[in-house]
Amino acid sequence: MNKKMSYALVLLALSVLVLLFNTGKGEINLVFDTVRIMKALVYMAFMGVGVVIGLLLK
Repeated sequence: MNKKMSYALVLLALSVLVLLFNTGKGEINLVFDTVRIMKALVYMAFMGVGVVIGLLLK
């Protein structure tokens, strides 16, 4: 296993821990509305966007 794979696995483990420990609900202020949603779903969506951007920049 090379360094790049090790870093990816560490980041994956940290992101799973963040998702597991953030189970509460939070408010998301949109332009025209406010939505109450689980924090873990918001974090997962932002991580997904980050992965897509990273793949596009690669």
